Amino acid sequence: MLSASFLHAWEAAIRELDYRIRGAPVRINIVEYEQDLEGFVEFVRRNPVLGFDTEATGLDIFTPGFSVRLAQFGTTRESWVLPVEKSQQFAWYAAKAIEKAQGLICHNATYDLLIADRHLGVPIESTYGKTTDTRTLSHLVDPRAAHEGGTGHSLEDLTRSYVSVVVADEIKGSVRDMAKELKTTKAKFWSEVPIDHQGYNLYAGMDPILTSILARVLEPKVPSSARRLIQYEHELARICALMERKGFLIDVPYLEELSERLAQDQERYERQALNLGLENVNSPQQVSAALMKDGWTPTKFTPTGQPKVDKRELEALVAKGSPLAEAIMKAKRANKWRTAYVDTFLELRDSEDRIHCGINSLQARTARMSITRPALQTLPSGEHMIRSAFLAEMGEVIGSIDYIAMELRVLAALSNDQVMREVFESGGDLHWMTARAAFGPDATEKHRKTGKLANFQRVYGGGAKALAEATGLPLSVCEGVGKAFDSTYIGVAAYAQQLQGQARRQGYITTITGRVLPVDRSRAYSALNYMIQSSSRDVLGRALINLDKAGLTEHLRLPVHDEIVVSLPLIGARELSKVIAEHMRMDLRGVDIATDPEVGARSWGSLYV
Repeated sequence: MLSASFLHAWEAAIRELDYRIRGAPVRINIVEYEQDLEGFVEFVRRNPVLGFDTEATGLDIFTPGFSVRLAQFGTTRESWVLPVEKSQQFAWYAAKAIEKAQGLICHNATYDLLIADRHLGVPIESTYGKTTDTRTLSHLVDPRAAHEGGTGHSLEDLTRSYVSVVVADEIKGSVRDMAKELKTTKAKFWSEVPIDHQGYNLYAGMDPILTSILARVLEPKVPSSARRLIQYEHELARICALMERKGFLIDVPYLEELSERLAQDQERYERQALNLGLENVNSPQQVSAALMKDGWTPTKFTPTGQPKVDKRELEALVAKGSPLAEAIMKAKRANKWRTAYVDTFLELRDSEDRIHCGINSLQARTARMSITRPALQTLPSGEHMIRSAFLAEMGEVIGSIDYIAMELRVLAALSNDQVMREVFESGGDLHWMTARAAFGPDATEKHRKTGKLANFQRVYGGGAKALAEATGLPLSVCEGVGKAFDSTYIGVAAYAQQLQGQARRQGYITTITGRVLPVDRSRAYSALNYMIQSSSRDVLGRALINLDKAGLTEHLRLPVHDEIVVSLPLIGARELSKVIAEHMRMDLRGVDIATDPEVGARSWGSLYV
């Protein structure tokens, strides 16, 4: 049921909407006419630090058709909403307020600051340095998502945890009800809602107020060990925002041809599957039934008891020569690559044929980065067909500077395992070391692959069962590999036990950068994985800051996993790639976190052919 204060807000005159947060009054001022701007200017003069937010037609800032509708500014008790969609004058005043403010407080700052940059004419270079992002603060306070037992990081999640459940439900949760009222969907609501809709303006006007409140609440809660990360994370976010603004050129004719080719491939392989007795390759029930009829015996089942056919099962059947499994795999791959990648790239491109991927510099519990819209981090490893759509600038070539076994080197540094350190110092092969420890001096290349998987499984927190699933080897063999690992790398085993003990006692561990990572006591074995993944992320983060300080940001396109993709002038590309590699390389407690620069042709895919 809506509170009386909420109903009052709906009944109020549109220029002033009154609301209460835990009994304390707040006011939203709606600018309608030019004469209203006098009050807005006085408000900006009185408040050197302003909460800032925008409402727009969607999420894709750089795509044709995107537009800004409202710009909102506020303090903990008052906000002003400017309908910038209505006139250039309102947009001009919004831009001036951003410029004049000594400090800005935003939630998910990159989105709003990129909007100000592209659509209000206020360059991000002049805003990020004076901005506090409450999403960043919340991640440093508790990096867990809501479904992991944390506060979460959306404005609604944080309002519910730190301000008021009632406000979270009535304001942040009101979009669904407004969309229903307007007979539209939540996705279409943002572009279709009338600019003067009172509920929409109340929702918009409350955002900078809530953000301002959260900044006051969250900043003191950042653990003392992590306080130095506040500036670091904001610097890193600024660099990622610059990459996002620049975008990545794509080859549109190539993508259009590839879309058609993949559609034809999908149709051909679906027809092959039909000829082999399978009507729908996307139906799990039909797929499992057809494969069993073809002689397959299921070994995995869903919670409801249905046979489970995953990618690994299909790959094993293909390796055994099953034409049905091959048709299923190729049909599904063609469909996924066309819809998830190729057609999405074409849809998201701007007027200059660039894709501006969302680069989230602070994601997951461990702070690992992510690439969204499109999700380029999910591209198949070693694949060149999709990556070939991404181009260096005209007259330039693509480079890739990758870390060499970053996680294992970080593990060697933090655990101080002498065997592992000596292998890296001597330029040896850690995977052969593990293979020979497990299988003896006559270990084969196949054993080395198992050793490699065992090394990374240890970093990722997997045990013998995970190794067995990854290799297809018997569990007893994988248990033997695990024992060989522990007896060879004694320092790693001791370090893992140390971290698990901390996790069980405290419920968290603290990384070398001071980041506090909650660890579920029932899953204390995850502590090593969290420590290595988070520390590796901070190596990459520090590298990006080093490159920015060296004036090399203009060449950066994407950070993907442990790799930075760059666009380099054709003349001198190899030399410049080595310079970038040196700025990325670092010494971590005496272990060389080494880099490997590569230079290809104009397309990103040229590095994978």
